[in-house]
Amino acid sequence: MKDSSPYLCRQFDRRPQPHLTDPTMLKTSIDLICIQGQRAFDFTKVVLSLGIALCLLVPSVEAEPNPSWHWVLEGFVDGLVTTGLDQDAVAGAVVVIVSGNDVILSKGYRLADARTGRLMTPEDDVVPLASVTKVFTALAVLQLARDGRLALDDTIAKHLPDLKLHQPFGDIRIIHLLSHTAGLEDRYRGYFADHDNGADASRLDHISAVLPAQVRPPEDVISYSNASYVLLGEIVARVSGQSFETYLAEAILAPMGVDAPHFMHDQRSSGSISPFHVWQVGRHKAIEPEPFPAIHTPSGGLALTGRDMVRVMQLLLRTGSGHAGAAPTASLVADMKRSAWPGRPAFAGRTLGYWTEIWAGQQVYHHGGTHFGFHTNMTLVPALDIGIFVAANGPSGSSLMALPRRLLREIVAPHARPVASRAVCDAVCLRVHEGRYITTRRNETGLDRILVPYQTAFTVRAMENNALMVSGLGHSRRFEAIGKDVFESPEGDTRLGFRRNEVGHIVGAYLNGGIHSFDTLDFWHTATSLESATWAAVIGSLLCLAGAVLSWRTRRCILSLPLCQAVLWISIILGFMEILNQITHGDELSRLASPSAGLWAMTILYGIGVASVLLITFWLLFTPSKKRIVKTERLAVLSALPFFVWSLFAAWKWNLPTASLTW
Repeated sequence: MKDSSPYLCRQFDRRPQPHLTDPTMLKTSIDLICIQGQRAFDFTKVVLSLGIALCLLVPSVEAEPNPSWHWVLEGFVDGLVTTGLDQDAVAGAVVVIVSGNDVILSKGYRLADARTGRLMTPEDDVVPLASVTKVFTALAVLQLARDGRLALDDTIAKHLPDLKLHQPFGDIRIIHLLSHTAGLEDRYRGYFADHDNGADASRLDHISAVLPAQVRPPEDVISYSNASYVLLGEIVARVSGQSFETYLAEAILAPMGVDAPHFMHDQRSSGSISPFHVWQVGRHKAIEPEPFPAIHTPSGGLALTGRDMVRVMQLLLRTGSGHAGAAPTASLVADMKRSAWPGRPAFAGRTLGYWTEIWAGQQVYHHGGTHFGFHTNMTLVPALDIGIFVAANGPSGSSLMALPRRLLREIVAPHARPVASRAVCDAVCLRVHEGRYITTRRNETGLDRILVPYQTAFTVRAMENNALMVSGLGHSRRFEAIGKDVFESPEGDTRLGFRRNEVGHIVGAYLNGGIHSFDTLDFWHTATSLESATWAAVIGSLLCLAGAVLSWRTRRCILSLPLCQAVLWISIILGFMEILNQITHGDELSRLASPSAGLWAMTILYGIGVASVLLITFWLLFTPSKKRIVKTERLAVLSALPFFVWSLFAAWKWNLPTASLTW
């Protein structure tokens, strides 16, 4: 269209046009009507031009296919991810966001492999899902239950009669494994080791060798358990008559459209998995993920691409609209979101397949995971038909894992902040809840107990204005009462509840329906009690050394029992400290199939300590006392004896001497 046209006074602006709802655009359309030169006013052309303008306006008002937040989504995610990569020194990440049939965002960020400079992509990079694998394991169990091949109330002994797991607190059922309420402690030592149980050892013998102990009754409290899903995987294999990997690939993943799943235990498959990265000397260093034993696949051994996760999330959001006609039914997918223990506030955050919370007024279902340097998170918001998958290839990536929550709060539903009505809780009520609380995911019976002081704990203290202050979970937050033993953050997105025993004493706490559960922290779960063993041994050694000095000054006796005890106990202290330092800073403890020489040395040192206490006791009781200096020596050794006994007792409480015996 040219300016020389005898009918139009101007042409359209060739610059990028504004949205058609813009008044200036409307004016531009109407300007087509004006007359140039001697041409008379043509009423027909006016009507035609007005009709064209109105037609242009109608689709602009009615045909905006996506919500407004779609337009700002990519910029928000780009800024958050790049900031998180820099903050946590992570090499690369993948983010996939779906809504209905649409892929709103599918994008890789920065490096997939620092050695070659290859960039991260959702299509090509296979990332370990880590504990997100548990979602697929739960789906397999529920599918077998739907088909009548097992029941959620079945005991594990019904399907695994040869399992060597002592259950002193009650029978463990399948639903306990699904909901992390079996009462199992956590275990790190030897967990990923290939145990050699002889030529005739079965797969179940290997599983029995790595299982942690049952330390509390089932249904007592939620305690996150990888071992529970190891058992579920074996139950799936026994009931289906196939290996867990085969059943998962054929019965669960293939109907979802995932035709080439990868498993971390398979060397052929794991070779295609993207490396993770650590930050060393100012640069990213790529490290190939190590395969781990197949028995752990159900708890964290599946690896998929971001493109695979698109299909998975779309199916789970559409409650069973199938890829190949055999996909999980709507009822099965709905069961995944069903509460495992309805009516129990301390378990409200756990469904049969996910963790669930309220974010920005929406019920969300999510699961995250960490696997040897990879961090992953899958979040589903069925009411909004949104699915989000995030994967980061670095050992630190907590800020990236917060992306789904921030996206929902700040972009999708920024104004939704449901806050419960406040309840009255006076100073006396608040003081009852004060104290220290430690995670239920810990070890009680083995060497892992020495890691307890470094595990998640927080402090609760009363504040003015009827509120509690919680400190120690990476931040400090204020909570206000909304009911008996239930508190809520001012934003309304986090709830803190407390558990009581039969006599009404508070014995634990939980956040958001048990997603994070805690016990009250007693003396034997603090570093102080472990350190007391060292200080008691030091004080006892100094007392014995004082007795030796008195013996030298009076009798010129160099070799005496007090001197021998002082030297012996100082050697024991130094030996224990060196071994414990190696254990707490060792990276291969989880892969040791049998106790190391250091652990056996610790057991031997403990035995020497016990023998020395018996010797001291015999010397005090049966050595005649005729001289005053002997009485002084006896007094020094007698004063040291309780300190040595306390040191041995504290070491026993922390399972140090039994580490090599209970491996």
